[in-house]
Amino acid sequence: MTRIEISQGVFVACEMREEGERYILECVLRRQGRLGLKIHEKLHDPSEIEEIASRPRWLGDESDKAVRRALAMLAERMGVGG
Repeated sequence: MTRIEISQGVFVACEMREEGERYILECVLRRQGRLGLKIHEKLHDPSEIEEIASRPRWLGDESDKAVRRALAMLAERMGVGG
């Protein structure tokens, strides 16, 4: 399991784990302790993180930057992209 947590005005925790032949990506964004966004994706390959990070804006500017930063850090830790 690979886990990334960042706090940048908002708190984002992302983790990736293997389940059989698939990978499970889960990200949770919280602002002032309240759930703001939850991402749960079943991936065939860790490189799919990049596609998820390139989706349209998530929420407000601060939240969007935090989620994209967490996904980029997770991809880097997983050895994806460049």
